[in-house]
Amino acid sequence: MAEDHLAPPPAVSSAADEDRRQTTFINSLKFNDIEQILSQHFGNRFRLYRQEYNKSLNYDKNGFIPDFPITVTLELVNRCNLNCIMCYTQNHNEEKETLGMDRIRRVLEECERNGLPALVLGLGSEPLLFKGAQEVMADAADRGIMDIFLGTNGVLLTEQMSEFLVERQIARVEISLDAASRETYLKIRRKDEFDRIEKNIRKLVEIKRQRGSALPVIRLCFCVMDLNKHESQAFVEKWQSEVDYVDFQRFIDFHHVDELRETGTVRDLDALQVRELHCAYPFNSLNVWASGNVTPCCTFFARNPALSVGNINEQSLEEIWNGDKINEIRRQLLTGELNPTCKVCLSQRDVEAFEQVQAERPDARR
Repeated sequence: MAEDHLAPPPAVSSAADEDRRQTTFINSLKFNDIEQILSQHFGNRFRLYRQEYNKSLNYDKNGFIPDFPITVTLELVNRCNLNCIMCYTQNHNEEKETLGMDRIRRVLEECERNGLPALVLGLGSEPLLFKGAQEVMADAADRGIMDIFLGTNGVLLTEQMSEFLVERQIARVEISLDAASRETYLKIRRKDEFDRIEKNIRKLVEIKRQRGSALPVIRLCFCVMDLNKHESQAFVEKWQSEVDYVDFQRFIDFHHVDELRETGTVRDLDALQVRELHCAYPFNSLNVWASGNVTPCCTFFARNPALSVGNINEQSLEEIWNGDKINEIRRQLLTGELNPTCKVCLSQRDVEAFEQVQAERPDARR
């Protein structure tokens, strides 16, 4: 793998000196050994892929950039069936767009040629609204993509879908839930789907147990906010014997996205403080939106056209990955000379405050 594209300057990140093993804005509480489960299923190729992924998290120390992205994320359709308060919902109110099976197949063919190890379906929208979602996952698995992530809100995680996921041994299902009670869920998600989603999760767990299957690994996501942080421990207690792990994720305020899209910057840009100059996304992943637009990260800040690094209707993923636009973003992250969008995004990462909230959980020492 190529390691000489961009040489890292010394001490550009405020992160700890030890090697990073995960991102700082996610706190994972694992009930099972996820790496072992997936390594046993996929073998040495999976272990090598995870080594490469961990290496990419330390790009500022080792200069590592793989020859092709380690992860590709697809937004199959720019629609969602919920209206969550922490989401940039404008994305779902724009003209409807889908990637379409022809474009998806072209992307998957290129991913197969380049040995892509990981594929994520989601990207801020609900992938199960795309009628061909099962076909996409089956095609990806048949092409040798190992770590297939289905990111869903769980509303459409039907029994038939769960049967498919277990039968095809899809690697991971990530379900965003964010609450331990129906009342809190309604405040956050603004639709009364709590009981249905919990039933869907338990049905998936039941099918896995009936089949004696370790896959898919089930991850529940909990975005930590003032509205729900009092339920974090109850959330753990409710699900620790059912799912494989819980991810507590830091809340991100997307109120600047519209201004960034309209003007390319924000009025208070100079006042924003970046506490941690680290973002591995441009060094390990490409994210393809339903429009065909490609961005170096998966957050809604990437909806700003200024952060576009290409479009799959005009270029291959390989061309985009090695292109001038994404290399410029990498250079900015390595030097600290950030564009406005990256600066706004990174200023949101108040890691110390997030860690303090997490430390207050009774299970924090686990």
